[in-house]
Amino acid sequence: MPSPLRKHLFHIHFRQNRLPLSLFLTFTSLIAFGPRLTAQVAPSATAHGLVIWVGGEYSNFQTDFEGNRIGGVGVYADIDRTPHWGAEAEARWFRLGSESGQTASNYLVGGRYRFPLKDNRLFPYAKFLAGSGVMKYPSDIGHGSYFAYAPGGGIDFRMSHRISVRVDYEYQHWPAAPGFPGVPSHGLSPNGISVGAAWRLP
Repeated sequence: MPSPLRKHLFHIHFRQNRLPLSLFLTFTSLIAFGPRLTAQVAPSATAHGLVIWVGGEYSNFQTDFEGNRIGGVGVYADIDRTPHWGAEAEARWFRLGSESGQTASNYLVGGRYRFPLKDNRLFPYAKFLAGSGVMKYPSDIGHGSYFAYAPGGGIDFRMSHRISVRVDYEYQHWPAAPGFPGVPSHGLSPNGISVGAAWRLP
């Protein structure tokens, strides 16, 4: 028996959540140009422990819609000003292994805390991010952009002074999804594992 959602063969476009994407772009611009600006304005900034990592990752997520699982690639950036507290920005595009044309993407920024360990190569962390989630539903039954927030955590392993690899788990929540007329919107919770590698800037 077809899902009730499949009775709604139309396209829905939500435009109200462009602010989180703008925040993501602003944050990543600061990551890209911040070191150059601080070098000109405050040469001693790096002495206070500013560390920036940029990297890429592969993710495999359960979409929480009809049991579908999809994979995708993404980018992330971390800014650490203290040994424990920092900020993170990430973007993912899920286009791999989708069923019936389903795709998704997310743009999130937020804070991160690293837990201290005696091993100076392992850095477990917890994070809380917020931003925008976008999904194109199977068989073109709809398309939506939603506010999203995501607790998560993982482990960074320092291969060298410049190279780090990570395993990350994230549990996103999109409270207003799916938003189809006549169908209750109890929210979606895409969640999954990502593995990636990052390069340390200066």
